[in-house]
Amino acid sequence: MHKRIAVIGECMLEMNLNSDCRSHHSEPRLNAGLSFGGDTLNTALYMSRLGAKVDYVTALGDDHLSDWMLRQWRAEGIGCDLVKRETNASLGLYLIETDGRGERTFHYWRDRAPARRLLDSPQAAKQLFEQLQQFDAVYLSGISLAILSPYGRECLFDFLAKFRQGGGQVIFDGNYRPRLWGSETLTRKAYEQMLRLTDIALPTFEDEQLLFSDKDTNATLTRFRELGVAEIVLKLGGDGCLVVQQNHDPQLVPALKVVPLDTTAAGDSFNAGYLASRLAGNSAEDAAHIGHRLASTVIQHRGAIISKSAMPESPEVI
Repeated sequence: MHKRIAVIGECMLEMNLNSDCRSHHSEPRLNAGLSFGGDTLNTALYMSRLGAKVDYVTALGDDHLSDWMLRQWRAEGIGCDLVKRETNASLGLYLIETDGRGERTFHYWRDRAPARRLLDSPQAAKQLFEQLQQFDAVYLSGISLAILSPYGRECLFDFLAKFRQGGGQVIFDGNYRPRLWGSETLTRKAYEQMLRLTDIALPTFEDEQLLFSDKDTNATLTRFRELGVAEIVLKLGGDGCLVVQQNHDPQLVPALKVVPLDTTAAGDSFNAGYLASRLAGNSAEDAAHIGHRLASTVIQHRGAIISKSAMPESPEVI
């Protein structure tokens, strides 16, 4: 029986601006057309492509671009029954500026995006949480937490505690974005509260250093263990990841060495490969290899979502 996972977050319209840092005379170039992306949506989509049963949980507007986005998600096999539609609202937008080394800078227009108000209505939140009880696992990120109102965030924490008590699995990717929070003290408190409710954590060491001033990976892993996280996958960029289960020693799983064109969605796609494999019953080490394989392919293409034809031939994960 396939495990079902609900992914909570925000998806926005995506535009891409390319520039080449190797030449001071190069003018930025805006790619034609629109795409879409968002950390949790990227993970949900790639998980679906790998055969996982995924539903996306968010709020969209009632405009034609929101209609278009929903059609794209359904075509990817993502369940959309839990996507809320808000009247007289439109989507958030982000622009990616990528330099000649594949490193990216993001520019956002998202302050009025409907996903920010997903849990602001007590009645709507109660209905959503009742629907989420049917899932085996819930996945969210630090961005999912950051965009919610303080009230919505506390409602989510209360639900996740009950969800775990009922046997559900909670999965969290820190994905720290300082501009979304405004206060490091508030962020650290929210992350610690979230980690106490987390079964599988997928942090990035660079983010942990930035937010918690961790001196080394041991500091990060120790904090996560003390907060009760049973399975930790600490992402180290091009060096791979450290996998820790229960009280076992960390195991380094190296990444594949490739030359990146655009590192957008590197961590999101790794998470997708890892989780699709783990939810299918594979070992953490095998899951990390699948995550690295997908991520190494994604970063050799521009944008968050690569074409289906560019997907790697992956080992069975279902």
